[in-house]
Amino acid sequence: MSKSKLIPSIHNYCDRWCERCVFVERCAVGVEELERWKLDTPMTDEEMWSTVSDHFKESLRMLDEMLREAGIDPAEVRAEPEPIPDPDMEKLEAEIFERGMAYFKLTDGFFKTNQEFLTAREAETQQMAEMEIPIDVEQLEHTQEAIEIIHQYAAFIGVKARRAVSGMEDMHNTEIWGDPPYQSDANGSAKACILCIERSLGSWEMIRKTWPEKTDEILDLLLALSRFRKEMERLFPDWQKFVRPGFDTEK
Repeated sequence: MSKSKLIPSIHNYCDRWCERCVFVERCAVGVEELERWKLDTPMTDEEMWSTVSDHFKESLRMLDEMLREAGIDPAEVRAEPEPIPDPDMEKLEAEIFERGMAYFKLTDGFFKTNQEFLTAREAETQQMAEMEIPIDVEQLEHTQEAIEIIHQYAAFIGVKARRAVSGMEDMHNTEIWGDPPYQSDANGSAKACILCIERSLGSWEMIRKTWPEKTDEILDLLLALSRFRKEMERLFPDWQKFVRPGFDTEK
C-alpha cells in the first residue's frame, strides 16, 4: 500500500474495529493489522509497545509539519514551560473515566450473571435446528450482532471519553487546531465515543426486545449509558461538527 493512499490520522477517531473497517487498507494501523492476520501470529507485548511508540513518533512528526505550515517553530513550542494542570479538569477526567469503567463493569456483570441463561438459549436454538423447527434466523443474527457490538465498545467508550476530556483545555485553540476551532482532537474523540455509545444503546435495546425477561437488568444499563451520552454531549456541544478523516470525507 502506497503511503500516499493512506488517510492521515484516521485511526485516531475510529472505533478500533479493524476487522469491519472499510478503510483498513488506507489506515497505518489497519495495514499493520492486515499483515499480522496474514501471518496469523498474535502481537507480543514487545511488538505492541513498539508499535505504539512508532505511532507516537509519527504523530509528533506530523504535528511538527502542521506547526511549520502555520509558521510556528516546533522547537519554540517544545521549549515552552509545561502548563500547570487544572485540578478541576483532572477531577473531571477521572470522573468521566470512572463513569466509563462503571458501564464496563455493569456490562461485564450482565454477561457473567446471565451465562447460564445465554447457554440455555444457545442450546434451545440448536435443539430447534436439529428438530427442524423453524428459527427466526434474522432475529438470531441481529442478536448475535448486538452482543458483538456491546462487547467491542464496552471498554472503549470510557477510554475515548477520557481522551476527549483530557484535551478540553485546548479544544478552542485555533493556533493548534486551526479554524474552525471545533476541528480539535477533543471533539474528534468525543464524536468517536458518542457514536459508539449510540450503537451500544441500539444493541442493548435489540437484546431487550429479544429477551424481555431481562428487561429490568437491561434498563439499568440503558439508563447508565444514556446518562453518559448526555454528559458527553453537554461537555462537547460541537461534537457532531467534527469531520473525521475518511469516515466523514470519503464516500
